[in-house]
Amino acid sequence: MKFTREDSRYTDFIFQKQSSKSDYIESLIGKRVKLVKTNDPYTDLVNNEYIGTVYDVNKVNFDGGFTQIWCRFDNGSNFAIVPESGDIYEVL
Repeated sequence: MKFTREDSRYTDFIFQKQSSKSDYIESLIGKRVKLVKTNDPYTDLVNNEYIGTVYDVNKVNFDGGFTQIWCRFDNGSNFAIVPESGDIYEVL
C-alpha cells in the first residue's frame, strides 16, 4: 500500500512515528547517561569519564535537523550529546 501526503493515514503514521521518538527523547530528562563515543575533538574520553544527568533536550530544525541532549556531567562539563553527529551514549 502506498500513501500520499494528502492521505490522512500517511500523516497519522508519520505523526505517530515522530511522536514516539520525541516521547523517548523527552523521557531522557532526569536520566543518567554515559557518553561512550564522540567525534568532538575537544572532548577527552581517554582521560575523562563523561557520566551525567540529562537536563534538557531539543530538536534543531535547520541543517537537516538534529537532536541535542543537554547534560551536566559529574566531571564539571556541560554540553549537548548530538546522536546525529556520531555521538553514542548509554542510558544508565
